[in-house]
Amino acid sequence: MARLDRRRFMTSATQAALAQSLFAGAIERALAIPAARRSGALEDVEHIVILMQENRSFDHYFGTLAGVRGFSDPRAISLPGGTEVWRQQGSGGRVVAPFHFDVAHTSFPMMGSLDHTWESGHAAWNKGLYDGWIDAKSGLTMGYLARSDMPYHFALADAFTVCDSYFSSVLGPTCPNRLYLFTGSADPAGKAGGPVTACTDITQVAGGKVFGREWRTYPERLQSAGVSWQVYRQGADPASDDDSDGGMNSLLSFEQFRNASPGDPLYERGVRPRRLSDLKKDVVSGRLAQVSWIVPPRLFCEHPKWPPAYGVEYIARILDALTANPDIWSRTVFLLMYDENDGFFDHVVPPVPPLSPNEGVSTVSVEGEMCSHDRRPFGLGARVPMIAISPWSRGGWVCSQVFDHTSVIRFIETRFGVREDNISPWRRAICGNLISAFDFDTPNERLPKRLELIDAARQLPDEASFDAYSASLSGEPKPTVPSSFLAPAVEAGSRKARPVAYDFLVRERLQVGRIELEVHSRGEAGAAFYVYDLKRSSAAPKRYTVHGGASVRDSWSLAHGEAYALRLLGPNGLVHELKGTTDSPRLEISVSPELPAGVLGVVIANSDWVDRNVTVWDAYAARHSHFIIAAGHNLRLSVSPASSGHWYDLTFSCGAYVRRVCGHLETGEASRSDPLMAAHA
Repeated sequence: MARLDRRRFMTSATQAALAQSLFAGAIERALAIPAARRSGALEDVEHIVILMQENRSFDHYFGTLAGVRGFSDPRAISLPGGTEVWRQQGSGGRVVAPFHFDVAHTSFPMMGSLDHTWESGHAAWNKGLYDGWIDAKSGLTMGYLARSDMPYHFALADAFTVCDSYFSSVLGPTCPNRLYLFTGSADPAGKAGGPVTACTDITQVAGGKVFGREWRTYPERLQSAGVSWQVYRQGADPASDDDSDGGMNSLLSFEQFRNASPGDPLYERGVRPRRLSDLKKDVVSGRLAQVSWIVPPRLFCEHPKWPPAYGVEYIARILDALTANPDIWSRTVFLLMYDENDGFFDHVVPPVPPLSPNEGVSTVSVEGEMCSHDRRPFGLGARVPMIAISPWSRGGWVCSQVFDHTSVIRFIETRFGVREDNISPWRRAICGNLISAFDFDTPNERLPKRLELIDAARQLPDEASFDAYSASLSGEPKPTVPSSFLAPAVEAGSRKARPVAYDFLVRERLQVGRIELEVHSRGEAGAAFYVYDLKRSSAAPKRYTVHGGASVRDSWSLAHGEAYALRLLGPNGLVHELKGTTDSPRLEISVSPELPAGVLGVVIANSDWVDRNVTVWDAYAARHSHFIIAAGHNLRLSVSPASSGHWYDLTFSCGAYVRRVCGHLETGEASRSDPLMAAHA
């Protein structure tokens, strides 16, 4: 493959041309075809198509995308010692910050994997301290890409809905994560042949580990319920390395599929090879199943061993096939996600359940989340890219509800009524079912503007072209960590935000000898929280889970005169900070959403014997306000965050007493992404 051709596959100029010509017309068609609105609800969806690609983190792909919680996140955690989470330090003392991979002058397109084992995943997470990335993954973990490197992915995000709180299911590699997609579990308790924590646990090749029939897959449940399904895969047979799926079709690790014969529905729908050409035929003829999984061949899966641009061609071919029949596309949801992060850094600490009282508290059972081999937690794993592509998700939106791979099953569950019993209660409590990523009520009211893109027919590269492409990279230097770091150039602007059902009330109370925290979920959505003790920064944070309608409470002991500093982190930018001493003013602050008024009700109670001067800083309005609160009295305020898209960041201070509350007031209506993220760009 000539040098020009090599650049055509990964440099900014070649990828830009790719995005503007190769099947770009499919994006136009997907945007132009209106949804087949009948009920104005999820029932309008008749086809769900799922493509899980490989080994990329959210920050690695979309950290510079406008309007998502990427490198401009103003509420990212601090590492022990107070340094920013972006400045990861190895045991040798060297600090590595995010850096832009040189895709044009290195062998980056085929750089290969970083360490992404179960062990290194837990080491990087480090019980929530999140400071182990360099030693666990190497300095290359901090490398990222930008729009110029991958314009087709960015075009999809701009055209549809990107989910910036979609997490992998496991702090580990491909196989357990794909098992969560196909079965809702990786058998953490070891009841059916697991726990699966490594890719050596299962394999497609003959003689590999095979799970018994007691571990039921979700396609089998669909089969029993009469819901049509199909797996599209390239592999010639389970034992073939030639054109194989590279271990990504998890169904082939189950006895019931390995032993299925031609004519058996499990064989015909889950084992027999059906390629993208078959997908297009099924779409054009109107025979697309109600649920379809697409298992990519190795060359096109975007794993770091293979060029991301090959993944672009594969995704483009799928969208081209799905939009070939407008009637089918008008009733179809296409979900594109990645199984795990490889070894690439992501700055958002994943929700992880507490497995013992000293780790925290959960109001819902954590059964099914502890590995029986080493008693470490399974989920969730690092954030990964996810784009919801459909007539109901057009327009360049962001959805910030917490999801993981089991959310895909729950989306199917909700639509077709087939429950997956393998999903743990904890995941059901904190992970949504993807419904919030769509607008089923008014999907056709405001269609996006037409993209000026040109469609072009093209064949997927074959093994010969890949070999030539690989040879063209052989003389290029390997990617390296730079000696200095520039702040990532995050795109300016905001993004339309989907409404999510978060409604949390955080209360705190300073008692004799302790400080108490309580989190109450007032809506249907639960969540996981971390609480960091900033005065003991080397201590692991405590972890809390509260399900919808429940409350969780904990306390921290304090000696007389002792200073305290706690920071609670929750989903979608929720932050509560408490600083002071046991001798601080006796103030209590309550901040709660008041709906449908769309305002924050603030109550400042002064239980001291003296009047108190309280200063309130509104970060979005950039305004200080001063109040005198008489001894034994309360001050009631009403704060309207409408001008900031209903985002709020309020700091209350009185001497050593400081309280900061941040988050988003959910009104049930669409809003905008966090303006402070744009300000930090």
